[in-house]
Amino acid sequence: MDIKTKEGKMGLSVEMKGASLSFANAMRRIMMSEIPTDAIEEVEIKENNSALQDEILAHRLGLIPLKGIGKLTLKAEGPTTVKSSDLIADSGVKITNKGLPIVELLANQKINLSTKTKTGTGKEHIKWKGAIVSYDYKNEDKINFEIESCSGLTNKEILKKGLEILKDKAGNFSSEVSKYKI
Repeated sequence: MDIKTKEGKMGLSVEMKGASLSFANAMRRIMMSEIPTDAIEEVEIKENNSALQDEILAHRLGLIPLKGIGKLTLKAEGPTTVKSSDLIADSGVKITNKGLPIVELLANQKINLSTKTKTGTGKEHIKWKGAIVSYDYKNEDKINFEIESCSGLTNKEILKKGLEILKDKAGNFSSEVSKYKI
């Protein structure tokens, strides 16, 4: 199989020659839901008098792309737009997109919270989804993928890990099938 990649503004374009439609569908599913990624899992809200309910605030925090296991804290007072760059992470966590708005605070509104991250997969919850992936089946010989990471991983890391997971699954499947004699 021949693979060509091209990084663009919106993501990674991947051309695969010699791939089947079933291979493309398996890769798409794996890249979206089976690649382990990190996300905020636990949120302890000490103070929140913003317009967002605690549950919505916690959900928004969980969708911030990051890498690593550890803790983050957030203290903010309005008027301001609180962004992902306002989160203070310990040394084990890297926020990969620092420009995401979290909440708009008006005068006299405050947020004070702490969080913990965890590793999971998109099968468990959308916050651990690795990427948005689509493909175009050109003909029997050529498939074009578009990969846009929505996690702390890069587009190329998503592709590489997806191929590794599919290879492991194929090996396990082959091993199981070989146990049966007809």
